[in-house]
Amino acid sequence: MKNIRKKFKNIKEWFGKKIQNLNGLYIGIMVIIAFGVGLLINSSFAGSDDTKNILVGLGTGVVTSALVTLYIDIINTRIGRKKVMKYKRMLLNPLYKATKNLYVYATQNINEYRVREELEGYFLLPIDDMGKISDFFEELKSVNVQEVENDKRKKRLEIMLDVPLVLYSELLSQYKGIPFESLLLDNIITQDEYDKMKYFSIVNECVKTLNLLNQDNMSEQETYCMKIQIMYGMYVLMNRIMRTFDFISQMAKTENEWIKEQLDYLWYNEIYVNSDEYIENLINEMSSRAEAEAEYYAEHPELYEDIEEDEEDILHRKINTAIWSGDAETIKQCFPDINANNKQIQSELTWSLAKDVMRDKELRKMYYEKYGVKYKVRKDKKRHRKIFK
Repeated sequence: MKNIRKKFKNIKEWFGKKIQNLNGLYIGIMVIIAFGVGLLINSSFAGSDDTKNILVGLGTGVVTSALVTLYIDIINTRIGRKKVMKYKRMLLNPLYKATKNLYVYATQNINEYRVREELEGYFLLPIDDMGKISDFFEELKSVNVQEVENDKRKKRLEIMLDVPLVLYSELLSQYKGIPFESLLLDNIITQDEYDKMKYFSIVNECVKTLNLLNQDNMSEQETYCMKIQIMYGMYVLMNRIMRTFDFISQMAKTENEWIKEQLDYLWYNEIYVNSDEYIENLINEMSSRAEAEAEYYAEHPELYEDIEEDEEDILHRKINTAIWSGDAETIKQCFPDINANNKQIQSELTWSLAKDVMRDKELRKMYYEKYGVKYKVRKDKKRHRKIFK
């Protein structure tokens, strides 16, 4: 029932706008066309052929002239609209660039934090309902940053909120510098766009918060809360801008595709590959492969060849098994026999899966003595550089 009412309301608004757009010229053209059609209809009732021909000629001429005038006006209107749109984009281009720079930077920070905290869903604009984003920031604002014991989480919060204040300042400056009334009077923006943009309560609140952040007399907790507040306020403001202007909304949607690719890559390489689910799936896959191979060679014994393992292969297998089972003692026993030039074994010891077993101090010392470098877990990917244009 709600959907039907909503559709009816949209149709009613559409007709209302169309009626408002009818100017005097269109009304005049409609009257002339109606007059011409009337002449054509009356021609069928004319008594003589001469009168009939005169009425047909006049009616046809009137209708044709009116239609030509209407066609020319429609073409001119379209050309005018394109010129207005071009001029509009030119005037709003500084706002477009400021919105893009802040959006890409802040959105990456927010969603990278959510991925590493294993929170569900990405926050991407534009959206209709800011409820979930509002709840997210309210929850963060309630955190006492000085009491956060998890160093990793505290560092993630710092990275998320580390947005250059100049990006906030630039967007606020560009927004406040737009002459909304003049643009409306010159028909550069519509009444609907004017009504959506001409609310400065959020802008004023963000300016106030930005001024406080530029001061050095706040505590760590106050600074944290102010950064949360301005990030949320600017997110609301950017969402309003995108929902008002289609070309800015399209920019965000294009950037979202790239941002989602980076976040999916981050989730897979930093979260999923270290999860129990991934390890379980990997073990099941290896077991299934081994069972299938054993079954195949059982059916085709003539294809099986006994290949005797050399000492290095045996050593590699023992170390690999010890890594999977978390057996540090077995790896210590194997270390004297490891060839320092065997990059495969070194690579497995620096794999993310081996980081737990390699926490053993004696094992790390043996690693340093063997390879001449301090132990460090191999990164699965290079950290993505944030793009700021």
